[in-house]
Amino acid sequence: MYQEKEERGNRHVRRMGREEERLWSEFYHSVGNPTVAAELIAHMDQDDEARRLHSALYLRCRQSLRIAKERQARAHAVGKAIRALLFGVFGWPVVALIRCGRFCLGACEALLARHGEPAEIQLSEMSKRPMRKQKPKPARVAPAAQAGGSSGG
Repeated sequence: MYQEKEERGNRHVRRMGREEERLWSEFYHSVGNPTVAAELIAHMDQDDEARRLHSALYLRCRQSLRIAKERQARAHAVGKAIRALLFGVFGWPVVALIRCGRFCLGACEALLARHGEPAEIQLSEMSKRPMRKQKPKPARVAPAAQAGGSSGG
């Protein structure tokens, strides 16, 4: 009778064993959470006995991480597609309107600006200046023709 009691262990050891089994069963239920799965994999990578005793849990954790990674990749692809769609619906028309507006502003600016040849600009400036009285210029004296000149003929 004493031997049976020793083999079963004392109450504290039995209670700890039951608590340990209860916690491992909770891990089986919460393995869908990628954070818990990553923690369990990290623990089982360090403890070979735990990995051997709970190999199904280890494999389930790996599967959970793989599924979470695939889910994240799908969400990223869907988000990218939605952003492209929204830019196509709202972004391109706005960009086109902005470019059209800039073109129209540039065309109006070109029409309203005074562009011309330098001579036209100078004439218009001269017409705006007040007229000054001009002094008569002295007549130039033509040089005297040489006497006895020959005509080229």
